[in-house]
This record gives sequence, C-alpha cells and structure tokens, in this order.
Amino acid sequence: MYTQTMAGAMLVLALAGHSAEAFSGLGPAPLRANQQSSAVTFRGASGVSPVLRNGPARRGSFLTELKALSGPFGGKGWFSGPKERKSSGGTAVASKDSDVFKLAQENFKSWNDALLSKDHKKVAALYGTKDISFLPTVSPKFIQGTKDTEDYFVEFCKKLPDGTITADNVQPYGPDAYLHSGMYTFMTGPADARAPVKARFSYMWRKVDGDWKIVHHHSSAVPKAAGGAKAEVDAEKMYPLAQENFKRWNDALQTKDYKKVAALYSNKDLSFLPTVSPKFIKDAKNTEDYFTEFCKKLPDGTITADNVQPYGPDA
Repeated sequence: MYTQTMAGAMLVLALAGHSAEAFSGLGPAPLRANQQSSAVTFRGASGVSPVLRNGPARRGSFLTELKALSGPFGGKGWFSGPKERKSSGGTAVASKDSDVFKLAQENFKSWNDALLSKDHKKVAALYGTKDISFLPTVSPKFIQGTKDTEDYFVEFCKKLPDGTITADNVQPYGPDAYLHSGMYTFMTGPADARAPVKARFSYMWRKVDGDWKIVHHHSSAVPKAAGGAKAEVDAEKMYPLAQENFKRWNDALQTKDYKKVAALYSNKDLSFLPTVSPKFIKDAKNTEDYFTEFCKKLPDGTITADNVQPYGPDA
C-alpha cells in the first residue's frame, strides 16, 4: 500500500453535462493509508471545470495585498492592494494579484518552457551576460558567465526537466528588479520512468536593455530529513508501480466498463470516498453502482503532481 499525494492538491473535473454547482458541498476528505490522492485533471465531454479539493494538505493564503507604490505598472506601481506585509529585511512581499507577482509567474513559465524545448541556448539566453550569479541544482560550480551557463543546461536539458512551483514569494526591488523565491518540484527522466525532484529556489530578475534577465539563480535540492534517506529510496522504487497502477485504473475508466473499474478495488476492508457521491463505500456492490454512473461522464484523468509513500513491500 502506498499513498500518492501533493501539497495543496486540487482535483479538477470537466464532466459531460455537469456544472460546478452540481458538485457544491463536497468537502475535503481526510487522507487514509489506503487512499491515493493527487492533483488530477479530468477531461470530459463538456467544457465545465468544477473544482474539488482532494488530499490532506492545503496551500495557505500566505500573501497579503500591498499598497500601491510609484512605478510603471497600472499607473500606480507594482501593487494593487491597500495592505502590505514586510519581510524580515523590511522589503514588501507582493500580493498574488499584484502586477509583479503575475510578472514573476510569466517569467518562470518562459524559463520552464525554454527547458521543455530542450534548447540549452534558449534557456541560457534568459540569463544575464554579465554580473551573473548562478548556483545550479545539480552542479558544484559557481557559474558567472554565459559559456558555463550554456554548458550546464546542455546536460540538464537531457534530464527532460519540467518544473512546477509549489510555494513562492515575490519581493520587488524598484521598478526594474524583483526577487522570486520559494519551492519547486521537477519531474525528470524518460516518459516511462519520470521521477520528482523537490528543490528550493531564488531568482533575481532584472530588466536589462528592456528585457527581463536572470542575474541571480540559486537552486538546491530539499535536504533529507533525519532517517529519511531509506524512505526516499523506497519511494523511488515504488513510484513507477504507482504510475502504472494509476494508468490501469484510468484505462479501465476509458473502457466505460464499470465492472472492470470496480474489479481494481478490494472487495473487503474497502474504504472508498468517491468524488461525486456523498457515500462512504465499503463493498464491491456499491463500488460497481458508483462507477456505473461515473463512467457515463466520460472521465479521463491525468496526474499533474504527486508523491508516493510506501508502507512495506506490499503496500
């Protein structure tokens, strides 16, 4: 048994003929040892995307609005709100709806999209050509020039990385620079053996000749907790199996055969809290009844972020 989870997991459903209101009132369910929970996007026959929370963790609303400062964004500066929160150093932390926070997300997406292109020159072009300070994730080097930046991304792009920010802050430094820091997770490796790498990051972006460039980038893997090394190795071994089992479950949904889906569930000691039913299902008959209706919605699931925790060799 293993649990498959993510921080702040969201379950997004786009199911045939059902509006968001149809799913209102479905609260979050507590995580159990035999429950797999992750960020999953379901695509169905309609374009409706009601949002349901699923999983134990919640990403807190850790940013507050900041009062407007003078500058080029929106005529009032970087920020859009009347309140502000100070970091320990006294620099204001941008609210999530501020222009600078949105800019930071756009610039990160440009950087990640460049990684996905596998073009090391395209990634390196986002970094400054002088006064650069780059401490990369998987290199012992302190990189300070374009050539070394390109050399690093030649190798890093071979790992097929795809990054997702899981928590972040943005601190502006005048109208032409900001610090973006937080946590991100990279999926790396070939399609049949993708594995997550959690890391901490900080970027300093500065406008240079009208273009936003990275002048500082520090990225380091999250340190292992005491006694966590063996657990991490076990999780890495179990991860491909978890992906394979999820695929079996989703493929069964695609067949629209409710019996085939229900056959993947235990017929005893079952604990099933389904997405679109208020029932606590504990037996095969009710499992089949649920998937009789659920398969009519033509669901198709995709995991967008996950984690696997093994419980011995058989769970």
